[in-house]
Amino acid sequence: MRSRPGSAAVRASARTAAPGRLRLAAAACVVAAAALVAAAPARAVTVELRVEAAGAPAPLFVGPVATAPHPVDGGDGSGPHACDGPVGAAAAATATGALDDAMRAAGIPWRGSWNPDFRDFFIERIGAYASRAPDEYWSLTVDGAYAPGGCLAALAEGDEVRFFCGPLFGEQPPVEGGTGGGAGGGGGGAGSVPGGGAAGPSTATGVPGAPPRPGRLATRAARYLRHHREAAGALWSRLALAVRRGGPIEAAAAALLRGRLGELRRDGSLGEDVNATAIAVIALDRRAPRRVGRAVAWLTRAQHPDGGFGFCRGVPSDVDTTGLVAWALARAGRAAAARRAGRFVAAAQSSDGGFPLSPGGESNAQSTGLALVALRVARLGVGRPSASGATPLGYLASLARPDGSLEYASGSAPTPVWTTAQALLGLLPRGKLLRGGRRAAPLP
Repeated sequence: MRSRPGSAAVRASARTAAPGRLRLAAAACVVAAAALVAAAPARAVTVELRVEAAGAPAPLFVGPVATAPHPVDGGDGSGPHACDGPVGAAAAATATGALDDAMRAAGIPWRGSWNPDFRDFFIERIGAYASRAPDEYWSLTVDGAYAPGGCLAALAEGDEVRFFCGPLFGEQPPVEGGTGGGAGGGGGGAGSVPGGGAAGPSTATGVPGAPPRPGRLATRAARYLRHHREAAGALWSRLALAVRRGGPIEAAAAALLRGRLGELRRDGSLGEDVNATAIAVIALDRRAPRRVGRAVAWLTRAQHPDGGFGFCRGVPSDVDTTGLVAWALARAGRAAAARRAGRFVAAAQSSDGGFPLSPGGESNAQSTGLALVALRVARLGVGRPSASGATPLGYLASLARPDGSLEYASGSAPTPVWTTAQALLGLLPRGKLLRGGRRAAPLP
């Protein structure tokens, strides 16, 4: 479970049940140090597990659970999957593994749909309580902080694990001027969340064979967002609309952090969450140059050799997080680092012209929107065709619906506001994305 998105992402905790994987998921990075270093024999740990739902007369489960790394079957028909911590790290006990052990022992059914891009489950139901749009989902915290994912967060002895079903991340769903889903602190990563419910058919913009018109797509998307201000992803909507208007965007970016802007650490990070730290850079901009400088330095240290960024340090690069960080770095005048990030994104393009959360995965509108942000700020061009001749703008146009919203993927639109907002960012010109930031150094 990736607690959207989050994403970020930006794809809740997010990339949660909805495509918000910048998938500003979505998710604060609480990864046990033992899971990031080399291999020790996998061992069981005992954790305190609490499973509860808003409005329920009592928790579904409270108590200690002994759990060890093991494959988990979410009951979605895809079979068991590895659920043992960060990719490439030593196998470790995880929150979803503990949930699976406890629910089976207690005779409580649960269901999760596996997303191969996230390598994690989206929790659909535990007992009688199900995730449902627009603003009630199962979310996860470990020791009070949002986890990067139920199968990705390694647990340590004595950790307190809480699965909660209710308003996004345990808070009331926001409205414009207060709003929903964002980075860190439950707003998740930048990134998208696995797609779910079916929606109406998508319709391509323009006549067959004609180049898509990003201005028209952006106008219709903005109109849709202005008329749907109370759904999951509304904080992303507020940010995208602020950028499109060309005015200050700091307050809209800060809203995504849900009051956490003052929690920047001395090392420059916001809870070691890459997405949240990038949003903090955008939110602070010129107002706090020393804090911005520390945050930017922390982000540049988190950049991988491939030029990309993972939503936590030690996690493989993904398109959503990389797109968001490229935007923050470009606004802070770090053109070379933004350019490297853009090159990572460009290399991840799919044959359909769109971009996936993880290289080699399935394209989606949110990742494509954030990829376009990176390509724009890095001046790498947004009309670049794939090997088959398809373009990112053409891919987004193919997902446009008559009401102006965009589907997450063909036939899937579980959180249309979140998806449309992140796609809209990618449709906006470079000048608006960078307006108000520091003057960027000349690109090489």
